[in-house]
Amino acid sequence: MKQTPPRRFSGGFSVFGFPTRIRPGFGIFLLLLTIIYPAPLGLWVALAMGVFTLVHELGHAFAARRAGCTASISLDFMVAYASYSSNNELNWRAKSLITISGPALQIGSALLVLASAGVNPMSRNDITSSSFAASVWWSGIALGLLNLVPLLPLDGGALVATIAEHFAPGKGRNAVLYLSFGITIGITGLTLYIDAIGLMPLFIFMLMMQWQQIAAPRRMKLLIDNAELQATGDPRLDGAIIDSLLTAQETERALQFAKEAYRLCPAFSNAYVCAVLSLQCGKNDDAATWVAAAYRSQIKPNELTTALASRPEWELLRGHPGISDEWFTRS
Repeated sequence: MKQTPPRRFSGGFSVFGFPTRIRPGFGIFLLLLTIIYPAPLGLWVALAMGVFTLVHELGHAFAARRAGCTASISLDFMVAYASYSSNNELNWRAKSLITISGPALQIGSALLVLASAGVNPMSRNDITSSSFAASVWWSGIALGLLNLVPLLPLDGGALVATIAEHFAPGKGRNAVLYLSFGITIGITGLTLYIDAIGLMPLFIFMLMMQWQQIAAPRRMKLLIDNAELQATGDPRLDGAIIDSLLTAQETERALQFAKEAYRLCPAFSNAYVCAVLSLQCGKNDDAATWVAAAYRSQIKPNELTTALASRPEWELLRGHPGISDEWFTRS
């Protein structure tokens, strides 16, 4: 779960009105689960993991919508997140509620599924009575509780970081991030000492994500401070640079960068972000032109319609020359 500046969403489909993208890495991750565990347990684990990962992110997304935000969901290899944005600044209580809603819905729905199947989630015998019960308990309850551990990048850590940032603006989150990094290093060393090798992939993955977060601001600052900053043609990297420019409130520069990114890679995502930024700059005619370009660039059916539905400000372009009302309506 993460809050982002207002941005594009490229590709995917809609789940309860939330643009959702499943990257190939997510399918690979589920396939690995079916291989790691013996049949039929592997199939049940993969199915439960896929369902409860989506449920978890929907928890974040529903809470974000309730707070007046727009949200989208992405599922990838060993990681998933619900990105949300708001035209108004959210207070720390709203952010905390959005953070905690993911694991809450995940755990709550798993408990409901087990209860409906007559499985006592507190009974080891019940949990291990079938592959179905074990998979639901592990993917829904155990991982949901693990996500509440107060270390970044877990939701528990995000909750602590939100509260810390409220009381120490500009410093609180970084303090929690560095503390999480140090504690995770200690836990990793302890895991090696007690020979609990099975937990190593989790802690190594957490360390990698923590280090990425620690190093990202400096790397991105070096990029955007470069007067000769140029688009790469890689939509994901270019998108991250655009987000950083927006965070630095350099909207016009972000728009020019996005136009160059589209020239190098005329993909739907690049055309759509040009439309978003043009609209933010008050250039409605340009925004309409870029929406039309996005329509021509879309690969999946209703890709543009799903994206337009995620941002109410697109209604400003209804009836504009070159804009079709059909683009605002799902078939």
